[in-house]
Amino acid sequence: MWFDRFSRFSRMRLVNGIDVKTSQMPRTLHARAYRDAGKWWTIEIPELTSTGPNGSTIVAIGGAVALKDVDQAARDLAAVWLDVDDEEIAVEVTVELPEAAATMWAEANENEEHSRAAAAAAARLRREAVQTLKKSGLTQADVARALGLSAQRISQLSH
Repeated sequence: MWFDRFSRFSRMRLVNGIDVKTSQMPRTLHARAYRDAGKWWTIEIPELTSTGPNGSTIVAIGGAVALKDVDQAARDLAAVWLDVDDEEIAVEVTVELPEAAATMWAEANENEEHSRAAAAAAARLRREAVQTLKKSGLTQADVARALGLSAQRISQLSH
């Protein structure tokens, strides 16, 4: 056929009398990367499996020395496994941290979230305190003096 000369991911079509090349989206796979006991990062793509000679399941596994190389290594692994060009596939890699580090990171994120909420609550209370003092008849200068702030800061908190 006329399109056999193009790869299976590229086709020619006629649009308003002009030949245009169309492309399919690459197949997306999901991989996980984790640090071995040594210096290597292990990459597993659970979607890519085959049956071994004894009937066991073989999962596509590769490696990279540096984390910055994991994404490309995962694409290369998938391309070789599937026998396709690496442009025909995309691999989304999830980096798995050791449990202790992941727990600390999650706790730090939670603490930061609580801290931001506390800071927002403190800011709201400061604005309310300034409004309360101004409503009680104090001037902006008096509120500034009473709270140990500048008149400009009181102005900011008043709005």
